[in-house]
Amino acid sequence: MAQPIENFVPIYRKVKSHGLKLKAHLGEWGTADDVVRGVELLELDEVQHGIAAAGSRAAMDFLVENKIRLNICPTSNVKLGRVDSLKHHPVQVLFRHGVEVTINSDDLLIFDSDVSKEYLRLYRNQVLTAEELDAIRLNGLRPV
Repeated sequence: MAQPIENFVPIYRKVKSHGLKLKAHLGEWGTADDVVRGVELLELDEVQHGIAAAGSRAAMDFLVENKIRLNICPTSNVKLGRVDSLKHHPVQVLFRHGVEVTINSDDLLIFDSDVSKEYLRLYRNQVLTAEELDAIRLNGLRPV
């Protein structure tokens, strides 16, 4: 049922004309190029997931330069098979490259996780340090 991203351009243009922030679910599947292309075509402010961008220095540079925030759901990424294990989650690569990220949870009933659990799991799996997680937490409180 997936649609080509071009099909959504008119909708996103209309929404933007009303001054709303633009987000889309991109890059959980697909490639780093798909993330960049989606941001450019839809003129996004944020990306829900976007983890595929970690596979390309150019894509990460693009996100940093354009101040595009990625809202990442680590447990969901693992349980859906997009990431082999939490220990190897690309949020570490993205954050340390300078990409703005937030840590989030997906559907509580399906993934048995909330935001606090996500932070704790990332810490316990030594994906990010306490200081890095705190920086992400503070960043998440800042409006886009």
